[in-house]
Amino acid sequence: MQLIATGCSSFVPPIEGLNETGYLTNIEALSLAQQPASLVILGGGALGLEFAQIFSRMGTKVTIVKHGERILTRQEPEISAYLKKYLEDEGINIITDARVSEVKKSGNDKEVVFEKDGKSEKIAAGEILLATGVSANLEGLGLEKVGIKTEGGHHIIVDDFLRTNIANIYAAGDCVFHMCLETVAAKEGKIAVENAFLDAGKKVDFSSVPYAVFTDPEVAGVGLTEAEYLEKYHTCTCRTVYMDRIPKALAANDTRGLVKMVAHHQNDKIMGVHILSPVASEMIQEAALAVKFGLTVDDIIDTIHVFPTYSEAIKIAAQAFRRDISTMSCCVE
Repeated sequence: MQLIATGCSSFVPPIEGLNETGYLTNIEALSLAQQPASLVILGGGALGLEFAQIFSRMGTKVTIVKHGERILTRQEPEISAYLKKYLEDEGINIITDARVSEVKKSGNDKEVVFEKDGKSEKIAAGEILLATGVSANLEGLGLEKVGIKTEGGHHIIVDDFLRTNIANIYAAGDCVFHMCLETVAAKEGKIAVENAFLDAGKKVDFSSVPYAVFTDPEVAGVGLTEAEYLEKYHTCTCRTVYMDRIPKALAANDTRGLVKMVAHHQNDKIMGVHILSPVASEMIQEAALAVKFGLTVDDIIDTIHVFPTYSEAIKIAAQAFRRDISTMSCCVE
């Protein structure tokens, strides 16, 4: 038996002049000998936003150039919009709907040329950071020699049991591209080994995998978004609670963010929870358990929560399916 677990590396887009001009990945960005005065980040996903805030708070002038309409494209639109505002309030320049066409040197700086609203624009900075996604580390493995199938050479194709099309070869982690998270890679590696040697027949439940974006405030989510639920069921039962309704957030004088909960339109099972909050990564685990074990909004309401805590927002989001939370006093059941 063999297990392929070669991980992934930063994807380098085919932008004219990028290789000649030079760029940073997250690896080089963490080992710079000198802080750049200015930085252009290509990409508005988790990595790009986290590094944007790190460098901005150290005094670097940061500009994010994003191809799509909004940052965190796969997250709830409300979360993307509010986080964008918070980052811009800190002085981070965010340019969306921009297609980068060229990168070139401009004196001591590096210049990024992009198209926006039908016009060519440019911005110069001391460094360019790539945050344009990842690509599986497959080069030099000789997969084609043994006939292992890949998706266009970008990642290895496996079945639900993490087995490739070659019976005795399994693959796990970022090289199969399910969800590029360390936690998922670890779970897949364990399951692949058990399936290979113990014939365990195990699968990964991707529907209940929580994730977080470590900006300030943080973003975290699990399960279906409203758009994903609508696509699947053509209807949606959702509730959004803003953090200014949460006693702990008021007490801490930090009411940034929200909690959005998606429930099944027939049985009220919790299908997804998405959070923007200073401690979203700490709050999401309760939601992950709810999604994994099919808990309903009433199960959450019936569970006594500690007061005052940020996690109480999960319960209040559930209560919003049953009552007008704007008229509630604290700790109301």
